[in-house]
Amino acid sequence: MRFPAWMLLVACAIANPLPAQQADSGTPRPRPKPSSTLITEDEIERAGSSVASAFDAVQFLRPRWLRSRASLQLPGRDGQVRVAVFKVYVDDHDMGGLDFLKSLPAEQVYTMRYMSEAEVGARYGPTSGPGIIVTLRH
Repeated sequence: MRFPAWMLLVACAIANPLPAQQADSGTPRPRPKPSSTLITEDEIERAGSSVASAFDAVQFLRPRWLRSRASLQLPGRDGQVRVAVFKVYVDDHDMGGLDFLKSLPAEQVYTMRYMSEAEVGARYGPTSGPGIIVTLRH
């Protein structure tokens, strides 16, 4: 027996109802789980007075980003230990190291994304450490 297409749609809708809109139910929407490699402007705003600069935001919200620097001490070609250096990029321009983040007011930041040394190297060329990509508010 063949059923009309509309009957199949109705049967599927009854069996698998769409979730109700949370805004209609009056319950607040849960905040998405923060990403380990991304800091958003919402997180910075929620941190409030705890973060004055972009560096403060990293230190307060994702301190592991800064600790990873210590684990990236690699032997150089000459046998001496090479310490990884963070690079900071804004609009694909190299802005230097972490000192740039200290000079950047947190309220100007839209997002910050942590990138490993390999990711930075693939995008910007050879590097000696990880990077932080900053997107500014417009």
